[in-house]
Amino acid sequence: MIVPISTKLELPGYTAPRWSVEDKIFYSKFHAVQQCEAVGWEWPSFNVWSEPGTFARPKLDFSQASSKQCEIISDSYSKVRLFYSGGRESHFMLCEMLRNKSKLDEIAIYRRFPGVVDAETNEFDQFNIMDVLVKTLAEHDRTVPIKFYDLMPEHFNYYSSRLDQLYFAYTNLEFFAHGVHTVAECFPEILEDDFVNLLGHAIPHVTDNKFYWIDMQFNMANPDPYALHFFVDHRNPDLAVNLAYAVHDANNKVSNWGSGKQKSFLPIKNKLNFDITGTKLDNKWGGVDVSTNCYRWWMGKKDIVYHANALKSDVGIQTMANMINFYEQCEKKYSKYFEQGCIYNTWVGGVSEKHTLTDV
Repeated sequence: MIVPISTKLELPGYTAPRWSVEDKIFYSKFHAVQQCEAVGWEWPSFNVWSEPGTFARPKLDFSQASSKQCEIISDSYSKVRLFYSGGRESHFMLCEMLRNKSKLDEIAIYRRFPGVVDAETNEFDQFNIMDVLVKTLAEHDRTVPIKFYDLMPEHFNYYSSRLDQLYFAYTNLEFFAHGVHTVAECFPEILEDDFVNLLGHAIPHVTDNKFYWIDMQFNMANPDPYALHFFVDHRNPDLAVNLAYAVHDANNKVSNWGSGKQKSFLPIKNKLNFDITGTKLDNKWGGVDVSTNCYRWWMGKKDIVYHANALKSDVGIQTMANMINFYEQCEKKYSKYFEQGCIYNTWVGGVSEKHTLTDV
């Protein structure tokens, strides 16, 4: 049974990234855009921290600030659930929590099956990430419950026929992408027992001596219930500021960052020794190593696999048809908010408040 969540469920002591239009706060970009159109507002504002700040190089280095973040999480919340994909950020967070002997009560994995259940569609299965997970826990002599939350064809079909009512993939413009918000609606039990839901996201951008975030970097996880983004906690600015200085220092040395949807912070993750799994997920597996001005119906490898899965069943085909129809309607109404006016691109990115780096 799917139980819609109509409001943002926030953590005590933590402010989630959000959009605003006039004096109204939104955790869905789509809803913020709708409000802009309704009131004649040009563009929604986006904030990660409340106010711009000025920052010298922190006394704590990145490793020390990461340990501090683990301590803050353990001390602030009764139970900790880490949403784990096997990617560099989630694997780094897992290893940090284990290295620091931090509170960790559940490792959560969600998989997507828009058409049929198989062992090839999800990266977790494709690259045998369970073996990595078991090995990592054993290396740190920890036993942590591992739970799967699988979204099935009927779940995707339910959302596809209610996209005008429910928060779903149209806010990420990838048919079968979703976050913890959707998982929690399909599995309401994850809202019980005072868990914090721990997520990655996002390394800041740096231009000259200013750092900031782009809203799309958060994978549209802003409405996720009781969620905390490990790297941007305002209670521990040293972590984000260390990342910003690392990006600044690398800007003149790295020429292959990419841009827009294809921008990769892999050089920064390597420099800061983000843990690796030894699988293709250590790199930007789902991306494409070419630039193109033609995005319509362009898809990365991950999306191609999900679409192929959907096409294996009648219910998956109907789900895709529903989503395409909704996308086409949205593009007509809100084209200026999409790259090149095309909904099959992505949203035009919203820039957060800008912070100043003084030691540059």
